[in-house]
Amino acid sequence: MLITDIDEMKAMHESAVVDSGFVATCGRMHDLNTLPGFAALTDEGILGTVFYLIENHECEIVSLESRKENLGVGSALVQRVVDHARTASCRRVWLVTTNENLRAIRFYQRRGFEMKAIHRNAVEAARKLKPSIPFTSEDGIPIKHEIEFEMLL
Repeated sequence: MLITDIDEMKAMHESAVVDSGFVATCGRMHDLNTLPGFAALTDEGILGTVFYLIENHECEIVSLESRKENLGVGSALVQRVVDHARTASCRRVWLVTTNENLRAIRFYQRRGFEMKAIHRNAVEAARKLKPSIPFTSEDGIPIKHEIEFEMLL
């Protein structure tokens, strides 16, 4: 598996489909097509992508997608962002997930991220930016709160 810069990957594979769209976090809409990121590649194609934003000496992981679970793709992509954030003199790496995303909650805690804050009912505001956010998960859990995780560097 090769981890490469998203822009380099786009230059090498003009027709490659990269994670695209918009993500709402903490009352802000992010266009993934404008953010830096990394892609995990094999001969089979793209295994996963991560997009991030560095502002004010902090690095936000805006989106992480692993197309093949339990192969270390997500872990490798997150580690690449953490390493890049250290090089960029960031004080922390942080991200937001929602209360029903139990897999993400476990994933980030197992990789050293700590729960920083629970933003109660923040998804209600996010739906004003992105109305397609569902009201419940496939498991029937109401999607209401954003949970902020951080890793201090």
